[in-house]
Amino acid sequence: MTLFTSAYYSAPADSRIGYKAPALVLGDKNNDLSPLQQQRGENVLLTFWASDDAESRLSNQRYDRLLRGMDEDIVHVSVNLDRSESVFNAIVTVDNLDRSTHFHSSAEVQESIIKSWRLGDGYHSFLLDGEGKIIAIDPDERALSRLN
Repeated sequence: MTLFTSAYYSAPADSRIGYKAPALVLGDKNNDLSPLQQQRGENVLLTFWASDDAESRLSNQRYDRLLRGMDEDIVHVSVNLDRSESVFNAIVTVDNLDRSTHFHSSAEVQESIIKSWRLGDGYHSFLLDGEGKIIAIDPDERALSRLN
Protein backbone atom coordinates (compact mmCIF):
# COMPACT_ATOMS: atom_id res chain seq x y z
CA MET A 1 0.00 0.00 0.00
CA THR A 2 1.17 3.49 -0.74
CA LEU A 3 1.42 5.83 2.20
CA PHE A 4 1.40 9.56 1.57
CA THR A 5 2.31 11.53 4.63
CA SER A 6 3.73 14.78 5.81
CA ALA A 7 5.51 13.37 8.82
CA TYR A 8 8.16 16.07 8.88
CA TYR A 9 5.95 18.37 10.98
CA SER A 10 5.99 17.54 14.70
CA ALA A 11 2.40 18.43 15.77
CA PRO A 12 -0.17 15.62 16.04
CA ALA A 13 -1.94 14.73 12.80
CA ASP A 14 -5.47 16.01 12.28
CA SER A 15 -7.44 17.33 9.34
CA ARG A 16 -8.02 20.73 10.95
CA ILE A 17 -6.23 24.02 10.30
CA GLY A 18 -2.98 24.28 12.23
CA TYR A 19 -2.33 20.55 12.43
CA LYS A 20 -0.03 18.22 10.54
CA ALA A 21 -1.97 16.56 7.72
CA PRO A 22 -3.00 12.96 8.38
CA ALA A 23 -1.37 10.12 6.49
CA LEU A 24 -2.97 9.27 3.17
CA VAL A 25 -3.07 5.65 1.96
CA LEU A 26 -4.35 5.20 -1.60
CA GLY A 27 -4.10 1.44 -1.96
CA ASP A 28 -2.10 -1.28 -3.73
CA LYS A 29 -2.49 -0.04 -7.32
CA ASN A 30 -0.67 3.18 -6.45
CA ASN A 31 2.44 1.64 -4.91
CA ASP A 32 4.83 3.58 -7.11
CA LEU A 33 3.26 6.98 -6.39
CA SER A 34 4.01 9.26 -3.47
CA PRO A 35 3.21 12.84 -4.49
CA LEU A 36 2.95 14.24 -0.97
CA GLN A 37 6.29 12.74 0.04
CA GLN A 38 7.89 14.04 -3.16
CA GLN A 39 6.56 17.53 -2.46
CA ARG A 40 8.22 18.09 0.92
CA GLY A 41 9.00 21.74 1.32
CA GLU A 42 6.34 22.72 -1.25
CA ASN A 43 2.88 24.16 -0.75
CA VAL A 44 0.33 21.51 -1.72
CA LEU A 45 -3.37 21.77 -2.46
CA LEU A 46 -4.84 18.34 -1.69
CA THR A 47 -8.30 17.93 -3.22
CA PHE A 48 -10.76 15.11 -2.49
CA TRP A 49 -13.65 14.51 -4.89
CA ALA A 50 -16.03 11.97 -6.42
CA SER A 51 -17.97 11.94 -9.68
CA ASP A 52 -21.33 11.52 -7.94
CA ASP A 53 -20.74 14.65 -5.84
CA ALA A 54 -21.25 17.53 -8.28
CA GLU A 55 -19.92 20.19 -5.93
CA SER A 56 -16.62 18.40 -5.29
CA ARG A 57 -16.19 17.53 -8.97
CA LEU A 58 -16.72 21.16 -10.03
CA SER A 59 -14.42 22.37 -7.27
CA ASN A 60 -11.71 19.96 -8.45
CA GLN A 61 -12.08 21.21 -12.04
CA ARG A 62 -11.82 24.82 -10.84
CA TYR A 63 -8.67 24.14 -8.79
CA ASP A 64 -7.11 22.18 -11.67
CA ARG A 65 -7.57 25.07 -14.10
CA LEU A 66 -6.68 27.75 -11.57
CA LEU A 67 -3.41 26.15 -10.52
CA ARG A 68 -2.35 25.49 -14.11
CA GLY A 69 -2.63 29.23 -14.75
CA MET A 70 -1.01 30.53 -11.55
CA ASP A 71 2.61 31.45 -11.07
CA GLU A 72 2.51 30.52 -7.39
CA ASP A 73 4.45 27.51 -6.21
CA ILE A 74 1.52 25.29 -5.32
CA VAL A 75 1.41 21.64 -6.25
CA HIS A 76 -2.04 20.16 -6.87
CA VAL A 77 -2.64 16.61 -5.65
CA SER A 78 -6.17 15.46 -6.46
CA VAL A 79 -7.60 12.26 -4.94
CA ASN A 80 -10.70 10.67 -6.41
CA LEU A 81 -12.90 8.52 -4.18
CA ASP A 82 -15.07 6.82 -6.81
CA ARG A 83 -15.57 3.09 -6.37
CA SER A 84 -14.71 2.54 -10.02
CA GLU A 85 -11.30 3.42 -11.40
CA SER A 86 -12.69 3.29 -14.95
CA VAL A 87 -15.21 6.04 -14.04
CA PHE A 88 -12.34 8.09 -12.63
CA ASN A 89 -10.28 7.62 -15.82
CA ALA A 90 -13.22 8.62 -18.02
CA ILE A 91 -13.86 11.78 -16.00
CA VAL A 92 -10.21 12.82 -16.09
CA THR A 93 -10.44 12.63 -19.88
CA VAL A 94 -13.89 14.28 -20.23
CA ASP A 95 -13.06 17.10 -17.79
CA ASN A 96 -9.62 17.59 -19.42
CA LEU A 97 -7.84 17.30 -16.07
CA ASP A 98 -4.06 17.19 -15.62
CA ARG A 99 -3.56 13.42 -15.36
CA SER A 100 -0.19 13.82 -13.62
CA THR A 101 -1.83 15.41 -10.57
CA HIS A 102 -4.91 13.17 -10.27
CA PHE A 103 -4.97 9.87 -8.40
CA HIS A 104 -7.64 7.27 -7.70
CA SER A 105 -7.98 5.72 -4.27
CA SER A 106 -8.73 2.02 -4.17
CA ALA A 107 -12.14 1.10 -2.72
CA GLU A 108 -10.67 -0.85 0.19
CA VAL A 109 -9.06 2.24 1.78
CA GLN A 110 -11.68 4.88 1.04
CA GLU A 111 -13.47 4.59 4.39
CA SER A 112 -10.15 5.13 6.16
CA ILE A 113 -9.50 8.27 4.09
CA ILE A 114 -12.99 9.60 4.78
CA LYS A 115 -12.53 9.04 8.51
CA SER A 116 -8.99 10.40 8.92
CA TRP A 117 -9.64 13.47 6.74
CA ARG A 118 -13.13 14.08 8.25
CA LEU A 119 -14.90 13.88 4.91
CA GLY A 120 -18.12 12.36 6.26
CA ASP A 121 -20.00 15.64 5.79
CA GLY A 122 -18.62 16.23 2.29
CA TYR A 123 -15.42 16.39 0.29
CA HIS A 124 -12.93 19.19 0.91
CA SER A 125 -9.62 20.58 -0.26
CA PHE A 126 -6.71 21.20 2.08
CA LEU A 127 -3.88 23.66 1.58
CA LEU A 128 -0.67 22.35 3.16
CA ASP A 129 2.42 24.44 3.76
CA GLY A 130 5.95 23.20 3.14
CA GLU A 131 6.02 21.55 6.55
CA GLY A 132 2.87 19.51 5.94
CA LYS A 133 0.68 21.67 8.18
CA ILE A 134 -2.88 22.44 7.06
CA ILE A 135 -3.16 26.20 6.59
CA ALA A 136 -6.56 26.41 4.87
CA ILE A 137 -9.58 24.28 4.03
CA ASP A 138 -11.39 24.89 0.74
CA PRO A 139 -9.22 27.94 -0.03
CA ASP A 140 -10.34 30.53 -2.54
CA GLU A 141 -8.17 32.12 -5.23
CA ARG A 142 -7.08 34.94 -2.91
CA ALA A 143 -5.87 32.48 -0.27
CA LEU A 144 -3.87 30.61 -2.89
CA SER A 145 -2.31 33.75 -4.37
CA ARG A 146 -1.24 35.03 -0.92
CA LEU A 147 1.29 32.21 -0.53
CA ASN A 148 4.02 34.07 -2.43
